[in-house]
Amino acid sequence: MTDTKQEIEWLAPYVSDHKVRLIDQVLRNRTRRVTVVLEDIYFSQNASAALRTCECLGVQDVHIIEDQHTYKQNPKVLRGAGKWLSIHRYPVSDPAQSCIRTLKSEGFTIYSTSPAANALDLYDIVPDHKMAFVFGTELTGISAHVQGLSDHQVKIPMVGFTDSFNISVSVALTLQHVMQHMKGSGEQWQMSLDEQDMLRLHWYRQIVKSADRIIQRMRE
Repeated sequence: MTDTKQEIEWLAPYVSDHKVRLIDQVLRNRTRRVTVVLEDIYFSQNASAALRTCECLGVQDVHIIEDQHTYKQNPKVLRGAGKWLSIHRYPVSDPAQSCIRTLKSEGFTIYSTSPAANALDLYDIVPDHKMAFVFGTELTGISAHVQGLSDHQVKIPMVGFTDSFNISVSVALTLQHVMQHMKGSGEQWQMSLDEQDMLRLHWYRQIVKSADRIIQRMRE
């Protein structure tokens, strides 16, 4: 038995049966083949709403680029969703480049959301590969720097007079479409069993207040 499975076994009795079943169900619907990148979102309610949407739709990883603005959680909007996500920050001199390079090294195709006329239509993308969707600031959108690092620009079709959606709405529309089609594509979109176990243990550790002490006692 691996250390991860052993620690899960030790902590499981301290997690309610309902929560164990819920975690199992959530893990079966989690993916790491789609991810969201937020660049310099300065209204905390918008960034927090985007994270909450990611959690609700089963996207595990969110990447935060903080160049001009620092992300601050809005607890009333987030409603605890952040503790179930893997949030990645890049405290370096060029966080955008570090983030995009990291994602590309992991096999992601980078899509920068844009209202540009020549951008790809979101609904024309076939979700048969690892995809990272970048969403930019509320006022100016994605920076030219990030656009230059991206593989494609993508737009959400609109038929009204207004030329853009609110950032959290854009995240919701994008992920709802991609997740729905990915699940029906026949591609392997779920996390591996080992990945699920690692995340299960992480969540158990958050739920069980004395997790470290229990594990230490069992090891002795």
